[in-house]
Amino acid sequence: MRTQMATEAGRTTAPSEDRALVGPNLLAVLDGVTAKPETGCEHGVGWFADQLSAEILRFAHLEPAAALKEAVAQAAELHSGTCDLDHPDSPSVAIAMVQTKGDVLRYLVLGDATVVVDTKSELLVVSDTQTKRTAGAKADDVERALTGEVPLQDVRRVAVLSDGAARAVDLFNLFDWRQALELMAANGPDDLIRRMRAVEKEDAKAVDWPRKKISDDATVVYLDR
Repeated sequence: MRTQMATEAGRTTAPSEDRALVGPNLLAVLDGVTAKPETGCEHGVGWFADQLSAEILRFAHLEPAAALKEAVAQAAELHSGTCDLDHPDSPSVAIAMVQTKGDVLRYLVLGDATVVVDTKSELLVVSDTQTKRTAGAKADDVERALTGEVPLQDVRRVAVLSDGAARAVDLFNLFDWRQALELMAANGPDDLIRRMRAVEKEDAKAVDWPRKKISDDATVVYLDR
């Protein structure tokens, strides 16, 4: 198997709040939700994404939903004594995760991150762009995640993307998902981000492609067999 990762902050003036995980049996992308002025938390979104990433890797032996639920609970413990975790704008992340275990590939998506699984029979694209579901301070939020599994022997390749990278397909329509996978297979996921940045630069006032963020943090983890 070959795994490649690419990530780039949306602005040169601020660090990326995306995180990418590559473990022995797990790939994931975490996309920090832009913080409101008041969050009830003395830590930043980047700090929360770091803590949650570490906890996900610690529980990677569990199935994705169970791993994320444990990780959220443990990350919450790290700042429950200093922060108001009941605040509605407490730091949170959208997350997309795939895990290989036994003879299956399992996936989980919570929020507007994306999992793309190319199998021998179909192209499966999983994202939740219609709601505000994210992984934050409450482990019960994980129950809202979209989950499923695919026979591992049928999997040809997989991509896991933050919404800032997925916009190359679902906003700018530079490619369809199959073409995007072909591009990453040939040139790596950094080429997907590079081509998308060129379009963002050309439409710097968001006229042709209306969007809240002119340029967003973008992260991709790509795997093929």
